[in-house]
Amino acid sequence: MRKIELIVHPVRFQILQALGSETLTTQEIANRLPGTPKSSIYRHLKLLLDHDLIVVAETRLVNGIQEKAYRLDQPTHLGPEEMQDLTADDHIRFFTTYALTLVQDFARYVSLNDPIDMVADRTGYTEVTFYATTAELDSFQHAINTALLKLLGNEPGNGRSRRKLAVVSQPLPEGGEKESTKD
Repeated sequence: MRKIELIVHPVRFQILQALGSETLTTQEIANRLPGTPKSSIYRHLKLLLDHDLIVVAETRLVNGIQEKAYRLDQPTHLGPEEMQDLTADDHIRFFTTYALTLVQDFARYVSLNDPIDMVADRTGYTEVTFYATTAELDSFQHAINTALLKLLGNEPGNGRSRRKLAVVSQPLPEGGEKESTKD
């Protein structure tokens, strides 16, 4: 099974997101995926373990039962080598799965918060269109990554809430031009 298929599966993607930089037990993962049966979580954890995307970070005895805690073993980032042989249909299928996890997370947020105060919660969704050279876009992405790396090291507590940031960047066709692949 290709790494992308391991990662971009709805349940496994959510498990990997839940783990992030944390070490969690199956119960803690299940608490973060309330709509997913625990049996399904166990099955997907085994698959992720078998393909070395996660590891058992520790085991402890709880009421006579061995409880495992899991953590990521490697970054879940997909590099060019994992993306190079994908077809257009593959990209659409994987992006759809990714986008659906965004929808599910947002639906959970709005269903659990009444009234919804997106300003106080620092929540929103928007898109902008702009012109940039490749160098300008690289510089922009570097600035975002640098700022984000500072936050990724934060531990829970001190008033911090778990947050999600999703960014999608894509070229758009110019007005009047035929939509096609790169020249």
